[in-house]
Amino acid sequence: MAQLSERILQDVTSFFVASQDFNGMPVSVLQERLEVTTEDLMPAIRSLLEGRMVVPAFYSHQGNHHILRLEPPPLSEQLRLLEREAVDKVALYPARDALLARSDLSLFDGQPFTRRLALGEPQLTPAFFELRVLDQYHRDPRYEFDFREYSGMLTIREDAYLSAETPSRDKVILQSFGIAYDQKGRRVVAAFLRYLRDLTPAHQAIWSAHQIEGPCVMNSDYRDATCFGRWPRHRSAYSALLAEMVEICKLSALIGKPSLFRRTWEQGRPQGFQPMLRPTTRSLEDFVHVLDKMISENIDREFFKGDLPLEDSRERSDGKSVVTTPGTLTLLERWLSKLYRTADGQDIAAEVLAPLNVIRKRRQAPAHRLTEDTYDEELPGQQDALVGDLVRGLTTLRQILSSHLRARSYSAPEWLDGDNIVFY
Repeated sequence: MAQLSERILQDVTSFFVASQDFNGMPVSVLQERLEVTTEDLMPAIRSLLEGRMVVPAFYSHQGNHHILRLEPPPLSEQLRLLEREAVDKVALYPARDALLARSDLSLFDGQPFTRRLALGEPQLTPAFFELRVLDQYHRDPRYEFDFREYSGMLTIREDAYLSAETPSRDKVILQSFGIAYDQKGRRVVAAFLRYLRDLTPAHQAIWSAHQIEGPCVMNSDYRDATCFGRWPRHRSAYSALLAEMVEICKLSALIGKPSLFRRTWEQGRPQGFQPMLRPTTRSLEDFVHVLDKMISENIDREFFKGDLPLEDSRERSDGKSVVTTPGTLTLLERWLSKLYRTADGQDIAAEVLAPLNVIRKRRQAPAHRLTEDTYDEELPGQQDALVGDLVRGLTTLRQILSSHLRARSYSAPEWLDGDNIVFY
């Protein structure tokens, strides 16, 4: 049996090394190549498993067994599955010790993540990085950068890819990355070796420089979706804010008014509307600017027409009249104060307007003074707090509008009023 085990290890290793995608050798192929019976083959494979010389992938454990997606189960479970699984649903991979003797490992110099795959690590092994590693792609117009909820992707844009001005080293794609958390609960980036290998050596070096060596935990929704194909259990507060705007516009139509917001984002989202990538005061100022444009500057004054005067007039000391145009937040406050009260007669406008006014004031402040950019790891939490307050304000506005007699047929999406809205 020792001779057969040695042949199995040689064939499995050769197959893995020659493959383009670090593939395992199906046991059915191995059996045909060695021309042995199942009764002779299985004891030799068990011996290799027990000696930690080969690693199995079972279809029932990880789906596609032609690549090593996940860490294999414990040895006792491996031996049990080996007895039960069909030979064409099991593949074998050389263990790390066998691969350390590869003569071609120098091919992966300067490609640390590809090298880890070449040494047999599962393809969905996550590596963790500082969040700011994403910032360079977000700010570089050559890249399409999409980051939302718990995951994202980035790729070189087609025009940049085709341009002779773009160095080959910068023509990269990262098919998927996700949110994870370090020991202090701070957001970090998780990316699987399977996708990191697609980066050029220059960009693998960039990511390697931002790698976090301490323990980190992947967000459960990202892990479950990418590793196991499960639907996420939560929705982000950022998505809730966009959804509230859509629902408010639906209610606007039901009560016979123009949409309160000139634009909503059923698909996609505004540039820069995402969790903070670099914890600096400049990043927070930029985000506040985006929020104000999404809300205050996006309110359609026509919504208030017929209920309120859209201009103010006052008489000056010299007897002449001065006409001014109130801002959209002022109009919204007047409209709510005029038409809606709580059950005990209290003005409800402040509950809606408070977070909107905070955004407007924070946006105006940098415009009137020079500010120094500072780095502060508390800033992402401050940004999330702004979004959370704004979601609560818009939810209140939606609930106010839904109390209108003409809106009796309206029902909100269940998740908007549920308890699964989170900050990833």
